[in-house]
Amino acid sequence: MPECHDCQINAKEAKGRWVILGEKEDGFEWVFMCIQCVRDWRRRGLEREGYSIQNVKEILDKEYPL
Repeated sequence: MPECHDCQINAKEAKGRWVILGEKEDGFEWVFMCIQCVRDWRRRGLEREGYSIQNVKEILDKEYPL
């Protein structure tokens, strides 16, 4: 089981996402994030864009259901 890049908890791959953080000289920098950390990351982005708490919840539940 991979370890989440943010919270360092081991999670099954089906319970998370592989995310590209950037590009390196020899390819992309991939990290695994558990679904809760992905949701937290996405929530912060939506809040910065001005979405209401209710809209954020609806978007997260649609994009990354628990």
